[in-house]
Amino acid sequence: MRVMRHIESAPDDAAALAWIYRISTNYCLNLIRDRGRQAEPVDEIPEAASDHPEPEMLDRDLAMQLVSRAPENLRAPAVLYYIDGLEQEQVARTLGISRRTVINRLAEFTNRSRKFIGRGDVT
Repeated sequence: MRVMRHIESAPDDAAALAWIYRISTNYCLNLIRDRGRQAEPVDEIPEAASDHPEPEMLDRDLAMQLVSRAPENLRAPAVLYYIDGLEQEQVARTLGISRRTVINRLAEFTNRSRKFIGRGDVT
């Protein structure tokens, strides 16, 4: 729907796929950001299965925390590279920035993430 709303501004060359991908990535990042702001109703409060969640869930929760706490300019490169598995050059083309900028933003995301984990702010 978002693509159709802005179809008149769509590029008509090879950049069209990157343009569509960027719209969908922004939409997903907005969902991740807004998820923490909205309460979800439940019929029952589930019982805790154990004191220690599954390791995969810890990794997923940690990744969600790291992405949601990162500044906007670091989120998109991190999601495209670490989650979607794009190469740095593909990330650069998708975002319309240089590969060097992608490398710098990924490095900054990594540094911020390490500091966040080191402070023990992980829940």
